[in-house]
Amino acid sequence: MKVLNLLMRLVMLVFWGGIIYALLGPGFAEAGSTPLILGAVVLVMHILQMLMLKQVSSLLNPSTVDYLEVLVFGSFAMHRHRTRLKELSEQQKR
Repeated sequence: MKVLNLLMRLVMLVFWGGIIYALLGPGFAEAGSTPLILGAVVLVMHILQMLMLKQVSSLLNPSTVDYLEVLVFGSFAMHRHRTRLKELSEQQKR
């Protein structure tokens, strides 16, 4: 599972690299609006995940790096936080 998570993080880095290249690269007009739309959709989803992490910040105490990881990698960075939250909820049940 960890290998798959790392692989998907690499895919996300390539995705964001492609979005940045489409925005700043020499062929911006050729790329069209598709990279902008895809980047915006993914960015909104990652911001929503950051807000979910913010809601449980009193329990998990996430750092700034944790928020940045969620912004870049999305649900692939949330896995660790979901596991911690599950462990805390199981401890409270006992």
